[in-house]
Amino acid sequence: MFRKFTTLLLLSLLPAVAMAAFKPSAETVLITGANHGLGLELARQYADLGWNVIATSHRPPGDSRLTQLEALKKTHPNVVIEQLDVTDTAMIKALAARYRNQPIDVLLNNAANVETTFAADMAEGAKTWDKIDFDAARRDFDVNTLGPMRVVQAFGPNVIASKGKRIVAISSSAGSFATPLPGGIAMNYGASKAALNKYFTLLAVQMHKHGVLVGLFQPVFVATKDDIKDMKGAAPVSTAVTQLIKQIDLMSPATDGKIVNFSTGRVDAF
Repeated sequence: MFRKFTTLLLLSLLPAVAMAAFKPSAETVLITGANHGLGLELARQYADLGWNVIATSHRPPGDSRLTQLEALKKTHPNVVIEQLDVTDTAMIKALAARYRNQPIDVLLNNAANVETTFAADMAEGAKTWDKIDFDAARRDFDVNTLGPMRVVQAFGPNVIASKGKRIVAISSSAGSFATPLPGGIAMNYGASKAALNKYFTLLAVQMHKHGVLVGLFQPVFVATKDDIKDMKGAAPVSTAVTQLIKQIDLMSPATDGKIVNFSTGRVDAF
């Protein structure tokens, strides 16, 4: 009984211990899907800028895929790593409860349901209407569409209480009605991103009274996976993330609820 009580006490103290290195005067960003690709580089660049970084991943502590994120934490005391599965409402609410007194200036929804390689992404995206895997579609919507909304619902008060007041989601041209990907590919993924876009345009309207800006951002072609790095036209992740952070800084009422292409800075059509 005493051991159980001690364990619970230690768990309750974890956020306070983890946040001990946070600078009260610094801005804070929470990033989902921070263990690889854009998310990892976002955590790295925000940490280098002196921000307090809450880097989340659905991977459990000790998972080998957290190695790079853990290495970042060792050199940046302003980085905290938290497990967060965007499909698990109870987990999200529990984490939000632990950080209830921490203002979050940028809530950055980056986690997405994608394959481990670009080639696998293309193979999955090439499936035609008659080959749709509806279980896979449900997973895409759960992660890509409902995931960000779960996170916003739980951490919205933290954003409202902050000075930065920004809620961001990484979208994709695959979800565009105006300029869909050639060949009608990526049906599941594209539909889930289109639904995300709709949620966030509505969210922008509802957040206006709180002074919170809502932004959707999409890249052109970024080398987030090993089999893309040598492809012609693929932008280095570090370059793309620098551009993304710049565009987040530039968010304004003029871009509220709109899709901004962070590779070019232009407002894209839905």
